[in-house]
Amino acid sequence: MSAIFSPVANAEQRIEMEIARDLAKHAVYLAPVAIVAGFVAARGAGALGALIALVVIAGNFLISAAMLGWAARVSTGALTATALGGFVVRLGIITVVGIGVKQLHSVHFPTFCIVLIAAHLGLLFLELRHVSLTLAHPGLKPEKEKA
Repeated sequence: MSAIFSPVANAEQRIEMEIARDLAKHAVYLAPVAIVAGFVAARGAGALGALIALVVIAGNFLISAAMLGWAARVSTGALTATALGGFVVRLGIITVVGIGVKQLHSVHFPTFCIVLIAAHLGLLFLELRHVSLTLAHPGLKPEKEKA
């Protein structure tokens, strides 16, 4: 009897969406700080640039998780193609959004770019503390029980 490889053991368990929602939640927590910093840097245009950048970042994480979750249920080949192709497509979408933001005079483009890059990297490094890298508890680390 041959075993069929399944990339997702439990189809109901959406680890990638759990992590993406946690990243988006942290982006919401970061928003007031980024918006105030953008306001200090360039008044209302900077605040708007920071807000747009955070929306783009949260959207990128959530779309990535949705795509990878779908592909993981299809096959390992689809997962690989979606991971590589999806990255290029999402990077293209972020570039198009950036070009559109640059055309708007009501948005400070340098603030948008700085928040986009810094928050992307910062959120990913912050998430490293919350992700469990064990097969016993894939996804986010389980909450510690308070005694």
